[in-house]
Amino acid sequence: MTEVAKVHAVLDSRVTNLEKVVDRVSAAVESIDESLKTLTRLDVKHEETRSGLSRAFVSLEDHEMRMRAIEAEMPTMKLGNRWVFAGAAGIIGIVGLAVLYLVITLPK
Repeated sequence: MTEVAKVHAVLDSRVTNLEKVVDRVSAAVESIDESLKTLTRLDVKHEETRSGLSRAFVSLEDHEMRMRAIEAEMPTMKLGNRWVFAGAAGIIGIVGLAVLYLVITLPK
């Protein structure tokens, strides 16, 4: 083999190896492209989830403040409810006694 043929064979071998490497790099770049697209979609979903959680916690804080205000009023409300029920029971008792008195005192 002549020197030119050897150089030509070496260059041909190197070009073939280079084509294989370029094919692998091209496949890797396509894979990275798909991965970046997926990562972008996941990032958008993550941001939506984060904002949703933020809104939920703001709402929970509002509910907590409202519940604390109600808890502060609970003793008064309980006392008012007891008075209302005691008054209603008293009125029912009085009406019951009046009916019983009428039944007992009616002439037969």
